[in-house]
Amino acid sequence: MPLSTLSLVAEPESLAAVPPLTWALAVSPVVLLLALVLWGRFSTIVNASVTVAYSVAVAVLAFGAGGLTVGVGLGKGAWVGLWILYVIWPALLMHHLATHVGMKALGQALSTMLPRRTENVLLLAWVLPSFIQGVSGFGTPIAVAAPLLVALGIGKARAVALPLVGYHWAVGFGSMGSSFYMGALTAHLDSPGRAAYAASAAVLLGVNCVLSGVLVALMDGGLAGLRNGWRLLATAGPVMALVQAGTVRLEPGIGALCAGASGVAVVFVLRRFSARDAAVPARYAAVPARYAAVPTGEGATEEAEAEAEYTRMRARAAAVPYALLGIVALAVFLPPPLRSWAKGHLLIGPSFPQTSTHQGTVNEAVSVYNPIALLGHPGTFLLIACAGSVAVWASRGIWKGSAWGPVWRGALKQAWKSSPSVVLLASVAGVLVDSGMVRTVAQGAAVATGSAYPAIAPLVGALGSFITGSTTSSNALFSSLQADVAHLIGEPPADLLAGQLAGGNIGNSLAPVVILLGLSAVGAARRTGEVLRMTLAPAVVLLLSAVGCTCLLVAIHH
Repeated sequence: MPLSTLSLVAEPESLAAVPPLTWALAVSPVVLLLALVLWGRFSTIVNASVTVAYSVAVAVLAFGAGGLTVGVGLGKGAWVGLWILYVIWPALLMHHLATHVGMKALGQALSTMLPRRTENVLLLAWVLPSFIQGVSGFGTPIAVAAPLLVALGIGKARAVALPLVGYHWAVGFGSMGSSFYMGALTAHLDSPGRAAYAASAAVLLGVNCVLSGVLVALMDGGLAGLRNGWRLLATAGPVMALVQAGTVRLEPGIGALCAGASGVAVVFVLRRFSARDAAVPARYAAVPARYAAVPTGEGATEEAEAEAEYTRMRARAAAVPYALLGIVALAVFLPPPLRSWAKGHLLIGPSFPQTSTHQGTVNEAVSVYNPIALLGHPGTFLLIACAGSVAVWASRGIWKGSAWGPVWRGALKQAWKSSPSVVLLASVAGVLVDSGMVRTVAQGAAVATGSAYPAIAPLVGALGSFITGSTTSSNALFSSLQADVAHLIGEPPADLLAGQLAGGNIGNSLAPVVILLGLSAVGAARRTGEVLRMTLAPAVVLLLSAVGCTCLLVAIHH
């Protein structure tokens, strides 16, 4: 997600109490949206439309937002929705291109990357999306990983739920550190403060890195999944956590990138030294028959050998877009001068006037709101990867011009189903933010808990990202508040900010707009409630971990 340009009112010297009714009204749109999604009786577009209408009514009647404030809030949200769609549309195009040339073959290849099925699920739902998150922002890892998991034989809803849980820990230092830096800048941290913030955040995210792998294995196969995936869990988890912790002490912006890359390296080491046997219970090792490998080697017929080679060729072809995506993103984002230039030039974004409410919330005017950096946006990288892939396939005789018809039709059909819901859900966030409801919820929690606030800090971060679908936006909203509360209760700001970041990552995995992005990539846009129900229990476990670690760090540093 791009760095938000939100401007909030100046922080008060002390936090004022929030009347219980006001707090309940402020949180009610979130409760309504969550209840509708979990109920699952209506489509996402109906749930989002109802929530938008209710949010506007509460903003006007209870929070003194006039027509201009509501209109600007809706406009900001709609623009954020378009920002997101510039990820969804190219991701759908990439998926349909890869499907046309051999996604099923790629699923077969990945299903045998390591000896056990759960290990390969962990590769696609835990390690690979974490690496992608290091360079490519909002939702791209889910849009990439979910189709691969479907090709592995995982159901569509579960194929979205697994990486949502698995990659969440990489969001904090992912996208070249955008979420972390937003928190540091909004909280006005100096250099030592940023270093302390990075160190504390690395502890929380490192613990949840290991824990998320365990949860993915449990979601895939229960206790048997843990037994089958223990080697990768025991090696890649600690390695990724430690590499991130070491890297962020030098450069936070590449923490998730280096951690994800180290996890990929562990996979290749395990592959190199693994005995490729099939001594795994059929329930957890079997791959659907349509992906089963063709017999090769001694005793195989020439026809079978030829078919096996054809399958391998198709798998390599389907992998080209994902390889090019990584190469393009790394080439742009790794060199700091090029990264700064790409993010600072060719910006497209609307301007909005200053607005205010009768309750005292002021939203400063912005000249370019949440700009799309055409040369630094994940959607651009996806489009370049798509174009490069077609060029590679055409040069090898794999791609024919007549293939464009079914590819475009399939991508447009899926895009049409999900796009209105994305814009509506983002519009909910715009109204809640500009009317002051989001800030009211956080302030009320801070006042009510006092010295026990460290246990609430991750929940505040999760609330922000659940609403906005972005840890970066959550940090823009609440990092300054977290730092002020830390000073008021005499606790280290770095630890509360780390809790905010960890909680934001978890809320990001529950955000309906992020879930919808993943479902759009696999053509199942109406199953948002099913995915949310799958991810809710793991998210609670991860939140409890973040709360416990935040409280422990505060106690140690007090």
